[in-house]
Amino acid sequence: YLYSSNYYPSANTFNRLRELLGEYNNVSSENVYPFIGADNALRAIFYNLVEPGDIVEFITPTFSMIPILASLRGLNVISINSFECGDWWCIDFEELIRNASKADMIVLVDPNNPTGAPILKGDRKLLLALVENIKGFIVIDETYYEFSNYTLAPMVEEYPNLIIVRSLSKAFCLAGFRLGYIIAHRDVVKMLSKPYTVFDIPTPSLAAGIAALENRDYVDKVVSKIIELREWMYAELKKLGFKVYRSLTNFLLVKDMRDLRGHMLRHGILIKSVADNLYRIGIGDEEVCKMVIKILGELK
Repeated sequence: YLYSSNYYPSANTFNRLRELLGEYNNVSSENVYPFIGADNALRAIFYNLVEPGDIVEFITPTFSMIPILASLRGLNVISINSFECGDWWCIDFEELIRNASKADMIVLVDPNNPTGAPILKGDRKLLLALVENIKGFIVIDETYYEFSNYTLAPMVEEYPNLIIVRSLSKAFCLAGFRLGYIIAHRDVVKMLSKPYTVFDIPTPSLAAGIAALENRDYVDKVVSKIIELREWMYAELKKLGFKVYRSLTNFLLVKDMRDLRGHMLRHGILIKSVADNLYRIGIGDEEVCKMVIKILGELK
């Protein structure tokens, strides 16, 4: 594929990626559509499925692009707050379902970013409760699906107002290639993909996505290793006395009153401050994980 990069991307290459995404998710290729990153998939949804003044419901905190897109589109927001419950973060499902009847769209990141906590857990009954109450679309961002191993993707043909957003940035390690996609009812895919063409995604990105999907054994090994390191880091942080939360993603959330971000940055490692006293620590390779624990251990 890369040898043809002096030409515009071909329909055959684009369609091969769609075919592989369909196979990977056990749906028809007509149920999937790739975008330049999952955030562009979300942008297409926000700009095509809701109008200024409509109401969107989402969890707080969540992926930063969701409130940004809501603001850009002039949407009214119903925010469902997460709260600490032991080693996890939780939400009030009754509140989520009760407010669904007021919303034109619900957007959930599941597992959630930055808490790492499961939301619907692929539970069909919870989905049905939302479907029956909302008048618009339910969008579930499953960017971390490979680490949680649950999904509602098989439900898209049964529930035409359900849209799944996925990414090849995390488990597939292709963040720099900017590849995301949606899984939805074929009529919804046709509608959302109308402004787009087979030329939109660069050939190197298409080639990377195809190669990754054709070598899923490697991806499975990467996911297994990240989960192993995540659980090791969780245990080590607990030993050091940090308040760390369980996660079904490729990161851990830590609560600490000190400036952990500044401390790590002085050692050349970047972690994200996501709220007051809350820090998200990504799971790198084994060497980096050990280095993170060593540097954080200096604070004790």
